[in-house]
Amino acid sequence: MAYTVIRTDLLSGTDVAADLVSLRVYDADDNQIAVENGTMVELKGYEEGQREVMKAVLATADSKVEDCAIVASEEVMYDERKKNLDEFVNEAGAICRGYIPRSRNIYSITKEGFVGATAPTEVGAEVGLGADGKLDAAGTGYGTVMAIEIAGRYTYYVIKIA
Repeated sequence: MAYTVIRTDLLSGTDVAADLVSLRVYDADDNQIAVENGTMVELKGYEEGQREVMKAVLATADSKVEDCAIVASEEVMYDERKKNLDEFVNEAGAICRGYIPRSRNIYSITKEGFVGATAPTEVGAEVGLGADGKLDAAGTGYGTVMAIEIAGRYTYYVIKIA
């Protein structure tokens, strides 16, 4: 199974520490779950007894962007058989790095970051938040596709946040 690959092109968290968060992702039953990089999560405050690790759930189309973060952890794979970025997933219980989305920030994801792995087909297309933390190519209100770029083995969809 291929997972989403993300590039943090011009996300403000790359040089503004206040736009970075540490988070752990939970499901509706409060169980810790695995999450792909590039996934949008809704922040729900800090974990019990924590001052740094926030509790997060997968974002939905109803989530407010200002309450969300984009998961983008370093791709450290402990299984030596895994060599490609699309083989990386944040394991259940792992503390993930999250970027707070800001207006005019730009980042890139592969098609797996879209609902049903259905990416936009043209530059200028609008995207919205979709189910399970994925972007919806048929949605609106989140951002715009600025470019579609092929870099090595991956095709990236460059998203400019509205």
